[in-house]
Amino acid sequence: MDRNPFSEAEIAGRLARIRKALAERELDAAVFASPENVFYLTGLDHWGYFAPHLLIVPLEGRPVLVTRSMERVTIEKQVTAAEFRGHSDSETAADLAARVLAELGLAGKRIGLEYWTAGLSHGLAVSLEAQVDARWSDVSGLVDGMRRVKSAEEQALMRRAARVTDAAAGAAIAAISDGAAEQEVAAQCVSAMIRAGGHAPGFGPFIRPAARLGEEHTT
Repeated sequence: MDRNPFSEAEIAGRLARIRKALAERELDAAVFASPENVFYLTGLDHWGYFAPHLLIVPLEGRPVLVTRSMERVTIEKQVTAAEFRGHSDSETAADLAARVLAELGLAGKRIGLEYWTAGLSHGLAVSLEAQVDARWSDVSGLVDGMRRVKSAEEQALMRRAARVTDAAAGAAIAAISDGAAEQEVAAQCVSAMIRAGGHAPGFGPFIRPAARLGEEHTT
């Protein structure tokens, strides 16, 4: 989680495909808010996605990534396919995104927005729509559909991730014995994960005794 895992050619190809899809829908631009899709279109790999990230992709010109100002160093290091615009914590991502859309000459144009994503709260969407005179269209699922087909580069990364997972699971299994402490099993699992080239996962690891197996999302 310290670098962009994708080549510039991979990102460029994704942006070209999404722009083609926008043109087919007769849209002039789109704002993507799903963390998974922002990652897919920019390669930004960090833990800052708990705050809104709004990626503005016009049909022509450089995309613009709007998020908190404190992310500048990370984004300028990892993202080469989009311009960074940071907002202070005294305003919202919608406030700055509205200004950026105006600067890009998109006022009054047809703009797509991802409505169905945890990355865009209802209030943020309402604020953005209220500040920008545009014809808004729901593009939820557009990028998600493209993500289903994995490129050769993505397949190679998935195989690397699988090797990390195998190492972590194998270490956890090896640490299990009568009377073994759960925290020791978890420690061996995470240690092997890091040593194999992975990093702390977004979930878990979910290591529980049989008496707690029904607790789906506890450790």
